[in-house]
Amino acid sequence: MKVSRNELINIRTKLLKGMDEYVRNHIDDECICYDIWFAVGVPDGANETDFREIAADEELWLDCVKTFKRCCELARKI
Repeated sequence: MKVSRNELINIRTKLLKGMDEYVRNHIDDECICYDIWFAVGVPDGANETDFREIAADEELWLDCVKTFKRCCELARKI
């Protein structure tokens, strides 16, 4: 099954929003949220354009996925 570039960006955008929501709502450690997620992952106050730009950039996307994993590990969620 082939996925177009636009479809891939849409999927990544939804996943990125889900990761952002999870960090904001399920990780109670402000140091993890502010010093790691907002600094390296999704910036605080990100809008739809920000999410799409991150999702479209391979390096930024992978950085966010790795940062999300790190946040969850530090918060002992995984």
